Amino acid sequence: MKYLREIVQIVTKFRESKVEIVDDTTTINSEDNVAKLFLGIKNGSITTDQKAAELIYGSTFLDTKYTSLKNRLKKGLLNSIFFLDIRTPEYAEQTVAFYKVNRDTFVVKVLARLGARNSAIKKAESSLKNSQKFHLTPNTIEFLLSLRNYSSTFGNEKDYDRYDALLKTALKTYEAECVAQEYNDRLILKFAKSSADQPEMKGIVEEWCKELDVLRRKYDSFNLSYNYLRLQSQSYQISQEYRSSVNICTEAEGYLAANPHLSNPTRVGEFALQKLICYLNLREYENGKEAASKCASAYPEGSNNWFIFMELHVYLLMHTEHFKEAESVYNEVTQHPRYVFQPEHKKESWRLLELYLRFALGSESTDATQEAKTPAMFDLKKFLRAVPSYTGDKRGYNVAILILQILYLLDNNDFSNIISRMDALRTYRTRYLRVSSNKQSALFFKMLQIMETNSFSYEITKQKAQKYYDRILSTTAESSEIQDGPQVLPFDWLWRKILEMLKQKEEQGIIQKVIK
Repeated sequence: MKYLREIVQIVTKFRESKVEIVDDTTTINSEDNVAKLFLGIKNGSITTDQKAAELIYGSTFLDTKYTSLKNRLKKGLLNSIFFLDIRTPEYAEQTVAFYKVNRDTFVVKVLARLGARNSAIKKAESSLKNSQKFHLTPNTIEFLLSLRNYSSTFGNEKDYDRYDALLKTALKTYEAECVAQEYNDRLILKFAKSSADQPEMKGIVEEWCKELDVLRRKYDSFNLSYNYLRLQSQSYQISQEYRSSVNICTEAEGYLAANPHLSNPTRVGEFALQKLICYLNLREYENGKEAASKCASAYPEGSNNWFIFMELHVYLLMHTEHFKEAESVYNEVTQHPRYVFQPEHKKESWRLLELYLRFALGSESTDATQEAKTPAMFDLKKFLRAVPSYTGDKRGYNVAILILQILYLLDNNDFSNIISRMDALRTYRTRYLRVSSNKQSALFFKMLQIMETNSFSYEITKQKAQKYYDRILSTTAESSEIQDGPQVLPFDWLWRKILEMLKQKEEQGIIQKVIK
């Protein structure tokens, strides 16, 4: 009863006379202006301040009546955050715990500050167990700080020492968690706009992984282990050790399965996504389909991770020659309401996918007319006139454009312009693409050069390029060659298509047959 008395005194003394909250019941009193604004925003009929001000007050959004109304609604919405209905199974257990423990952290601090010390201690003790169970280290530190302080106040040295030891461990654990988060953040920063080869990161990330591996064996922390597994997977991919990356992702999946109370679908999906990337590079497309299925179950439609997965899904479908399915996925993404909010470099990636998709669909068409191959939405002449700028941040994108231009020029019998594009491709390759790490790209460029220097002869080109074609089939791709570079369609598929076009043009007399 003493705890209840303390809380009653606090609430009686400090409670606001009227607590404004906003939820679905607000709409019952639809004549209230706050309710009108809330309901309009909720159902989408109000999208701008000006529209809201005109609808409610018949004035501009600068009217003080409207700005006051906005503040009232904002206050009510923020108050309502303390009364959210977050529970399983709609949300992951860890998400529910995160909400409850953070709300408890606030309650403990307020009770202690306003004089309800006994109630604060009781609440801190019960909430500490939850924060420890769900590895919410920052909250654990808050509760332990309070409990250690109270132990000192009551002269309980035994409790003080116990809480002090737990606190010092929690502080070191949190420091390790912050280091793991920093390393992941720094890697993301490096590849935020381009996954192009950055060899200087290989050694750095390997050292980070070694450091985190030591720390995770020392401290029992989900965030530490989770970020180590993420970083180790990326490290293997940077080193082109895709099988090792798959194995570490499998280890991560096992760790998440063993700790279901700490996991959620997004985290499971993340490692399935990493597997999908690896399987694309390993050409293990059946395994890729399985990983894609897991991703589809893990990510809500329209989420940021969903857009990332869908882009890789298109690559998988393109590499398995399911072009009609790829087109369906492309349409689903680009017509999604949230597509407009994607970063510009991501929209560029989708535009590149569209261009390659048009070529692939056209190559399968039985209609030989150019109109069938290039729909009205695709301005071929404009595309062929465009020359990519030589900028390092678009290295893979621009190489992919140059290759595609060569393919379209070949299809349109424009051999003289192919030569100019080959010169541009050589320049770009020399400036930005490392042969040692972009091995498949280098082989494909060599094959294109053979085609050009041998006057587009089908037999000679096929014969001289065969050894490079065989090496492409046996060489592992650099991750950036698929995700950010020229290999939107597999190089072996593109080469077979080029040979097919050369052969047809010789048979049609467009290219003069050269006899060796």
